[in-house]
Amino acid sequence: MDLYYHPLARQSQKTLIALYEKQANFYPHEIDLNNAFSRRNLQQLSRSQRLPLLQLQTGESFNDATIIIEYLDNYISSGTQLIPIEKTQALYVRLYDRLSDNVLDKAIDAWLASQAQSNQLKTKQFEKDLLSILADFDQRLADNHWVCGDSFTLADCAFIPCLKALEDKLHLLDYQNIGRYWIQSKLRGSVNQVIEEVELTLATAGQSEQLAQT
Repeated sequence: MDLYYHPLARQSQKTLIALYEKQANFYPHEIDLNNAFSRRNLQQLSRSQRLPLLQLQTGESFNDATIIIEYLDNYISSGTQLIPIEKTQALYVRLYDRLSDNVLDKAIDAWLASQAQSNQLKTKQFEKDLLSILADFDQRLADNHWVCGDSFTLADCAFIPCLKALEDKLHLLDYQNIGRYWIQSKLRGSVNQVIEEVELTLATAGQSEQLAQT
């Protein structure tokens, strides 16, 4: 398997966590969509140029993080079962995966974009919406070790990159349950590995920027 991704993209982080949880063997290919050469290479593989992209030896490919994780869970027996076999539990896992991707992730993007535009009115409204979503997750985690119970699942793969994006912007530890969840998440091998890659990428980008300014 070949994975085309960018370590700073939340959907790529979600996929990487799942790959590490499944103990999958894959070849990573970092793609910078701001680089014309890198973008051209991706276009040869996928017209949509969406990341992450998982390409199989059969020639099949998937460029949606949730579908990639569904594939991994169906065809790789090793590692963590990310989608429960029990149907009702599986529905809740898929529900909270969708809430992270379609509600929380978008709220984060809207809030960060309003900050970049220095629009204080929109920033306050988007922050209010974001905090409300986080409060709902915090309440859920009061009764759950992970997002959907005692087991690490697809829902956690989706939620953790969102928290990583907010780590330096909000006081996550002010949330009793999210704070506990975030600490335990960072101690998990798959998550720690992804965080290390994110921090290495940021450090490398910072060094390159400093060199460009000299």
